[in-house]
Amino acid sequence: MKSESAALSATRDEVERLCGQCVLRLQSFELKLKAIVATHQVSGTIDTFEANRAKRNAETRRKTMGALVGEMMGSVLVPFGQEGPPEADEAATETCVTISRRIALPAEAYSRIEAEHRDLVALRNSLVHHFLEEHDLHTEHGCLVAGQALTSLIERVTRAEEGLGAWAIDMERAATLLIEKLDAPEIRDWIAGGKIPWSITTIVQALQDAATEMAQGGWASVESAATLVLSRLPDERPENYGCRSWRQVIHESGLFTLRIMKVDGRRRAFYRPRTLGV
Repeated sequence: MKSESAALSATRDEVERLCGQCVLRLQSFELKLKAIVATHQVSGTIDTFEANRAKRNAETRRKTMGALVGEMMGSVLVPFGQEGPPEADEAATETCVTISRRIALPAEAYSRIEAEHRDLVALRNSLVHHFLEEHDLHTEHGCLVAGQALTSLIERVTRAEEGLGAWAIDMERAATLLIEKLDAPEIRDWIAGGKIPWSITTIVQALQDAATEMAQGGWASVESAATLVLSRLPDERPENYGCRSWRQVIHESGLFTLRIMKVDGRRRAFYRPRTLGV
């Protein structure tokens, strides 16, 4: 009987050790969530930008794990095709700059990660509030079952935390590239004189991708390319860049060669990147 009591005590001690490890791992996961959510988007004028960033950090620190996951999914992580621009601050009376970083995922991967993260929230709440109700720690068998559940949760949180770490690295790289871009001459010209830095705009990059995919004989249909771009990026439209049409975007950018050809008796516009030749 004494040996059974000693075995039970040792098994319960292991459960307590695993429980502490699990709580610490969940807190580490939550801290990474806060770091990503707090910095993925910030906006403001030249005078308010830094204050807004500090305010956002303070607000994020007070959020629960459930709220953080809710903001992570759909704001930081988005399905392909939903990478639209951030919402403009309609109340702003001065020129406002918004920096937003998002990670686009295939729909299946997005749904899987969302389910995993929401499961972790539920498991974390169960651990903190109901663990003793759900597990009998007065028997060796109950302790073994509890230990298995904790070990499984630790493994799940560790995998999820590794995923957050990889995304955080990607976002830092994006931030570094953004800083380099902001220091480029074309960006300074844009800020000072309103000249659009076409080479780094999403719409031009999308047109370049479409030309690569759709070109026949070196030329891509402007109409077909526009349809493809809109199917992938519904918010990328010529009017966002002060243009009336896709042809005007192609012409104004200076990065493509535009040609009118007759196809089936109809005049149609085709284009190709200038890197392919004039």
